[in-house]
Amino acid sequence: MNRKTVAIIIELIPIIAAPLAIALMLAAVDSTVIRWVINIATLIGFLGFVFFIVGRIIGKKSKVIIFLGILDILATLSIVGFYVLAIISIAL
Repeated sequence: MNRKTVAIIIELIPIIAAPLAIALMLAAVDSTVIRWVINIATLIGFLGFVFFIVGRIIGKKSKVIIFLGILDILATLSIVGFYVLAIISIAL
């Protein structure tokens, strides 16, 4: 496996984890396993900027890596935005 493929796989992890976490938070199902998945996916989604940095180091200047890096930053912002909305709704 070459470096570009590894970088793409690393970059895809938070892009998948952030929407998964938000979808599971909004779902009506509740169990211990689901809560663990939410916690892990939220942490991975929040750390999307770390995956962005690692992907850029490994993948150098590939256009796919740059695009996925932007999506990693958006994954981080979506998790932060979701929690900001939750805090604002509690405060009202």
